[in-house]
Amino acid sequence: MSDRPSTMRPESDIYTVLTVLATVVVLAGTVFLFIRSQQLFGSWNPFTKA
Repeated sequence: MSDRPSTMRPESDIYTVLTVLATVVVLAGTVFLFIRSQQLFGSWNPFTKA
């Protein structure tokens, strides 16, 4: 094994694309849950007492 850092670049940025896509999906899901919670419970937090 070598102690030098690798100078090779990846051939594609697939992991970057997948990370960005996963982040967008998680954020969209969170926004959807907040909106749906507001519609169903009348509050952003369904655990608060009305």
